[in-house]
Amino acid sequence: MDKPDKQVSLILEDFSLTKGGPFFKLVVRSGLIKPEFARPARRAAFLALLTWLPLLILSLVQNVAFAGPVTLPFLWDFTVHVRFLICVPLLIIAEVVLDARTNAVVKHFVNSGLVHEKDYAAFAAAVRQACRLRDSLLAEALLLGVVIVNVIFFRVEYLGSASNWQIAVSAAGKTRTLAGWWYLLVGIPFFQFLLARWLWRFFIWSHFLRGVSKMNLRLIPTHPDLAAGLGFLSAAQAKYGIVVFALSSVIAARIGEEIVYGGASLLDYKFIIGGYVVMMLIILLAPLLVFTPKLLLVKRRGLLEYGALANEYTQAFDEKWIRKQGSEGELLLGSADVQSLADLGNSFGFVRGMRTFPLDLNGVIPVIMATAIPMLPLALTVYPFDELVLKILGFLF
Repeated sequence: MDKPDKQVSLILEDFSLTKGGPFFKLVVRSGLIKPEFARPARRAAFLALLTWLPLLILSLVQNVAFAGPVTLPFLWDFTVHVRFLICVPLLIIAEVVLDARTNAVVKHFVNSGLVHEKDYAAFAAAVRQACRLRDSLLAEALLLGVVIVNVIFFRVEYLGSASNWQIAVSAAGKTRTLAGWWYLLVGIPFFQFLLARWLWRFFIWSHFLRGVSKMNLRLIPTHPDLAAGLGFLSAAQAKYGIVVFALSSVIAARIGEEIVYGGASLLDYKFIIGGYVVMMLIILLAPLLVFTPKLLLVKRRGLLEYGALANEYTQAFDEKWIRKQGSEGELLLGSADVQSLADLGNSFGFVRGMRTFPLDLNGVIPVIMATAIPMLPLALTVYPFDELVLKILGFLF
């Protein structure tokens, strides 16, 4: 296998899906983070508190944190807590996890021999293009613009027309609380900008995979991963489950709030939840479909080529050992011919069992779990915890 030259190696080593862009550079220059993503847990905790703690303080100042003059106090609004104390930290931690995994995937394409030496320059160009998209000032400006427009037309989240921790309702009309203003001008814009950046990064990664799929990759139909050597993409794509888990947590909290405070039923959302799980699977795993046409060709060619090889070998084996042509004095016991026949059968079995979609259970199950697990606590709105435990025990015993 040919090794990439020094220039290509440097490009691959420096590739990062998340270490770049105007916002990243601004935060690095401010000293809030280090370029190498050191201490991500501390950064996640800081940003979570930056968005959530002022809400608590301002709610306490205006006496809307606990039950009292408002129908929905701040501490009772678990959607806000999930959004800022769970989702925001997960989106920050995901930067570290996915940065390492995508960098490993990019290098594996070359180091494993999937990319031919003559295509090193084209592959490096695809990597550079991904980095340019990541660093695009226009892209982040548009993302920020979308967030600002959304804030301008933002509708406060509350149920009914009574006062809550965001809006105070009186005979004179509605006025936004101090916590409500922080939520509107700081918390929600920051949260939505984080989400928008992840959508942009996912697009960049999907675009990169599409470009690689058009190259003449060295795909082997007998590869043990049953995906011609592309099986590593399944586990890598599943790492986006961290982002999906964060989104699912917010959606589950929002549905739970509708059930607890709005009088809705979990059964009212069964199709929405089921459709959401399916939609996340499709969105997250669809980028791998770009390799399907190439894998179909590799499998079809492999079946023909290994089928022809199998015909040639089995015919020779039949003539030698069954028809007794040319095997005089040679014992079948201990002969390497039998082992070679078995090895050929295994190789043909690999080709026949090869998947035309580089995905396995190691990629599907984490995504399903990341999507569905945050929804499980909603079952407590149908059955109290103690009653749910008793029913489960009743099924077991």
